[in-house]
Amino acid sequence: MNKTVIIGLIGAVAISAAIGYSVVNNNNSKKTPHPAAQTTQKEDPVQVIIPPTFDVVRVNPEGNAVMAGRANPNSTVEILDDDNTFGSVTTDDRGEWVFVPENLLEPGERRLGLRMLMEGHDPVLSEHVVILVVPERSAGGNGALAVKVRRDGTGNSEVLQKPGAQDAFGVDAIDYGNGQLSINGHAATGKAVHLYLDNRFIGKTQADGDKGLWSLTPEHDIAPGTYTLRADMVDNDGQVLARREMPFSRAEPKDTQNLKPGTFAVVQPGNSLWRLARKTYGEGTRYHLIFEANKDQIQTPDMIYPGQVFRLPGNQ
Repeated sequence: MNKTVIIGLIGAVAISAAIGYSVVNNNNSKKTPHPAAQTTQKEDPVQVIIPPTFDVVRVNPEGNAVMAGRANPNSTVEILDDDNTFGSVTTDDRGEWVFVPENLLEPGERRLGLRMLMEGHDPVLSEHVVILVVPERSAGGNGALAVKVRRDGTGNSEVLQKPGAQDAFGVDAIDYGNGQLSINGHAATGKAVHLYLDNRFIGKTQADGDKGLWSLTPEHDIAPGTYTLRADMVDNDGQVLARREMPFSRAEPKDTQNLKPGTFAVVQPGNSLWRLARKTYGEGTRYHLIFEANKDQIQTPDMIYPGQVFRLPGNQ
C-alpha cells in the first residue's frame, strides 16, 4: 500500500473519531438532570369550608316545624336557639341537611342560628340568623313569621315565611344595611318589578329563582322623610299585572342601626317588635316596652303591619 493511501485512511479514521466524540458530547449535554433537581414541593390543596346556612324554615299553625339548609358535606350542624342547642343533624354528601323538631314549637320569638362541627376544625357559626315568631294557637291560623338576617345586622334580610297565604306579589322587607337602602320582595319568576316613591320612579328589577325573589337598591339616595312606596309587577309590554302601595319612612342615615328611645318608628315590611326593640334598646327581649306603649294598635305582639306608627318609650 502506498504512503498516500495510508495517510488518507488515517485521516478518515481521525475524522470519524472526532465525529463520534462530538455526538457523545452532545448526547451527554442533553441528558436529563438528576430527578432530585426537578422535584418541587407539592402543597396540600386548601380545603374550602362551606359555612352553614338556612334555606327553609316553615312552621304550621299547630307548631310543627321543618328546617333545611346547606353546610360542608358530612359535617354536624347544630341548630341554636340563642346560645342553647335546639337540635343537631348530619349533612349528606352534597352538604344538604333537614331537621324536624320532635316537639311542637311553643308560641313566642326565637333567634335561631347554626353551628357547624368538623373534625380537626374550629366550630363555624352561620353568617345569618333567623328571627322566628310563632303566634299563639288561637291566632286563627295566620302562621309564623321567619326572617333571615345577617348576624352583624348588615345587608339584606330575606323572608322565609310570612303569616297568612302567600300573595303572588308583594314587598317583604326594607333594610338599611350600612345606611344603604334596599327593598326586597317576591313576584312571579321572570316578571319585572318597577318601584316608585310618591309616584317618582326609583328603579326596576326582576324576580329570579324558584321563589321569585327580587331586590332593588336605588341608584340615588333617598332623602329622609315619609313617602308612599308603590311597587308594580309588569309584563313584557309594561302593563301592570299587580300593584302594592304602603307608607314608607326613610330614616336618617345616622339612625339606621339604632332607633332612639322617646321617638316614633313607622313599621316597614320585614319589621318585628323584636327587631325594633333590638335597634332601639340593644336587646330584642325588651320588645314588651314597645308593645305596652302601643297596645291600642297591637292585638298580639306577633302581628304588626307595615305603615303602623309606634311610639318608642324612654329606656326604662
